[in-house]
Amino acid sequence: MGDGVLSRRAFVAGLSAGLAGATQASAAPGGIDPKRVARIAIHPAIGVARVGNSKDAFYFGPEVPGGVPVGPFKDEAGAMARQAARFRLFAYDAQGRVLGEVTAREAEISWTLTVANTKALWYGIDIPFDLPGAPAAGRRNAKVADRASLAIVPGPRTVTGPGARPQRLDGGAFQGQSVNLGEVMTDADGHLVVMPASGRCHPAPDAPPMSGYADNDGWADDTGDGPVDAVVRMGGRDFRADPAWLISVGPNYAPAIATSLVTLYDVVEATLVGAGVRKAPPTVFEDHVWPVFARLSDLQWVNAGFLAKFGFGSPRDFARPALRARLADASPANAAFRAEILALFRDPASPEVRPDLEPQLYGDHLVLPPDVIEPRQWMTLTPLQYAHLRNWAAGRFTAGRPARAGRLEGIALGGQPAALDRAALEACVGGPFHPGQEFPWIARVPWIWTADMRLVSTARAVDLTDYGPDMTSPEALSKSGPLSRLGPGGITQWLGLPWQADWSSCRSGYQSSISPVLPAFWPARVPNTVLSEADYKVVMDTARAIDERRAAFARRRDWERFISAPTRPPVLAAMAQDWFRLGVVADRPGPSDGSFPARMKVETLVGFAREPDASYGANTLYPQVATFPLVVANSDDNSLRLVDAEGAVTVMALSAPLERPEGMTRNLDGNLYVSCMNAGFVRRVTPKGEVSLFAEGFSQPMGIAGDRQGNLYVANWVEKGFVSVITPDGKSRVLVPPEAGLVSPIGVVVAPDGALLVSWGGTSVARINATTGEILNPNWLTGFRNPRQMAYDTSYRLYVADQLENAVRRFDPLGTPIPLILRGAELTMPFGIAFDLKGDLYTSQTRGRLIKKVQLKGEVGIVSDFADGLPNPGGLVFVG
Repeated sequence: MGDGVLSRRAFVAGLSAGLAGATQASAAPGGIDPKRVARIAIHPAIGVARVGNSKDAFYFGPEVPGGVPVGPFKDEAGAMARQAARFRLFAYDAQGRVLGEVTAREAEISWTLTVANTKALWYGIDIPFDLPGAPAAGRRNAKVADRASLAIVPGPRTVTGPGARPQRLDGGAFQGQSVNLGEVMTDADGHLVVMPASGRCHPAPDAPPMSGYADNDGWADDTGDGPVDAVVRMGGRDFRADPAWLISVGPNYAPAIATSLVTLYDVVEATLVGAGVRKAPPTVFEDHVWPVFARLSDLQWVNAGFLAKFGFGSPRDFARPALRARLADASPANAAFRAEILALFRDPASPEVRPDLEPQLYGDHLVLPPDVIEPRQWMTLTPLQYAHLRNWAAGRFTAGRPARAGRLEGIALGGQPAALDRAALEACVGGPFHPGQEFPWIARVPWIWTADMRLVSTARAVDLTDYGPDMTSPEALSKSGPLSRLGPGGITQWLGLPWQADWSSCRSGYQSSISPVLPAFWPARVPNTVLSEADYKVVMDTARAIDERRAAFARRRDWERFISAPTRPPVLAAMAQDWFRLGVVADRPGPSDGSFPARMKVETLVGFAREPDASYGANTLYPQVATFPLVVANSDDNSLRLVDAEGAVTVMALSAPLERPEGMTRNLDGNLYVSCMNAGFVRRVTPKGEVSLFAEGFSQPMGIAGDRQGNLYVANWVEKGFVSVITPDGKSRVLVPPEAGLVSPIGVVVAPDGALLVSWGGTSVARINATTGEILNPNWLTGFRNPRQMAYDTSYRLYVADQLENAVRRFDPLGTPIPLILRGAELTMPFGIAFDLKGDLYTSQTRGRLIKKVQLKGEVGIVSDFADGLPNPGGLVFVG
């Protein structure tokens, strides 16, 4: 554990009080024999500071692997505490053995920090340059001729001896505006202490409002990075210590979460092992396997999707002792179980696009809307992490000992330097690098690292080389390119500008038709959904009914809800102003009755006066990316059937029959909602087949579709037709009344812009305002012969089943026809439409009891029989 939140004022005052004694002690040698010292090195090799706007409150980051800082993380006024970085010195003998820590008691120490912020003069990188086909990146602020005016360069700061007074990292400027990057001092032992800046955005006077997630011209922030040097005089000898690096980044909003699933340490280790610089260690369960599963379950506190998949009460709650014991079982009898768990994860070397596998995190090569070509749009474990899982699945592992996170002093002297290095890197996210949180994609470039994970750069000046208007992948990766000149600002310049824009934009659940919370970007540091303090209090109240407490525990609130908006620019502006008011996920005890986890991680210290009236998730609605099985509504025998990828059909076990199921959709909660034509009901069907009444008051309900807010829209297929809307609580009302003139409306789909499209009258598709019910254009598309159900593909192209023409017609988002020539088998009265992961179309045929598959290749669709024996198939939904 860390030291908790400290007072800067008290810390500095304490330095003065202890200075005289420390100075006298430094003249006498301590426990290290200076004659045995061959070299001295700074640790951690990468130190991490995090901005905060409190003038007094600060804390130190983790100094042991698996450690977490101690709160409360904000001061009494609600300002964010700063995370300071502390650097130490260790002496080594000629064989590389650790002789001890070098402090002001043993030596005269002079530290120099050279930090800068060069984001605004750098290039806007979306896709990491080490990925195949990465596009060139243009300059930020390309119209500014004086490139040096974009770099915030305070110059080097040197502090000497113990208790050195704070020196501000000022003197740098952005477009003529002074920007302070923090301050530097030493403590009573002579350790270097770096306090980061206040976390402010710095717009130029003529800067436009922020609009991008990573690149905003005219803006700067006060993060930064640069080398840390030390000259040590010990026993009459002078040593130039192996240098370290400081990175100063945005705050940690989830300090109770020790690590992300993939950490920066994991990435650098895998990079060096892959390059042959380090050897892969033998697989030890406690060191290499258990952390993967523990981290997955720990993410339940910052993302509701991980709660459902791996959290408390779920079948794969890896924190359960019985499940952990089974994971640790290396016996041949347990091999099938281990193989089953391994199969949950993507293989980093596979070219397959597998959005259904773990981890449910976006990747470096994010594609929106998602495609079926680029596997790197989804994150994987590192190759080394995956290799350890393969060894584990094969039984090639030893048990090891559980890790014990404590204080640095509790670790044997020889392990302390490596522990400091690892703790700092493990507390940083190891991807996705789009562009990254604390560290960018360059972490995967092996030649910028030494074998002990130290940056090799010797540059101490900002790189002002003119690389031209665009940066390309070959130039970025060249050993004579920018990575060969890493100097002050050279790490963080690849990250988002300003940090507030990226951290408030890279969220979760961009494809709400699959999930409103998964995949995610960096929930371990920027939460997605959280257990609020109000709900935590309900859980802790053992006098309340257990069902009420369980509901409160399961309820996760959007962490960003206080600044969220339907579009990006207002969110960016709010984040720039109110970033410190957002909640911090902190560790709390669980209730005494044992009905919930013994420890919980709860949103605390929210700085907003009240809950918002509305909460918005991701900014854009994207079509579903679907995997098998395919569910088919069968109206002739009141059933649902499951069809697998090979076309095999099985009857879905239901707790009750359906009353002529027709239309069907999968909503945000993962349940199916089925229009039951004969009963006038919409029924809910859970993944386990439990059937219940969700809403009533319809007249021959047919088509049904959901929007990103969880509302459902139902077409009532009667001559004086109407369209109903159902709110997430199951309350229905008429949205488009019968007098609006829609005759026999049947198919419904929500367009990407939120409009409602309804097929009706045997000839047309109407476009409707989904909020007011106003018919914007009754004949937005026309010329059909019985248009039935509709669906969008991942490129926003609309497909309409034209039943009596035995055809499917295709349109762009504006309603312009796109040619589609069908070849192969004939369609026989198509009704329902759905798309699979590969972009192939599946359509139910009301004549022939069939599902047909259409492979789309440009203007041509190749039709083939896919599944048969379906009693009057109607609506189709993928549920994999």
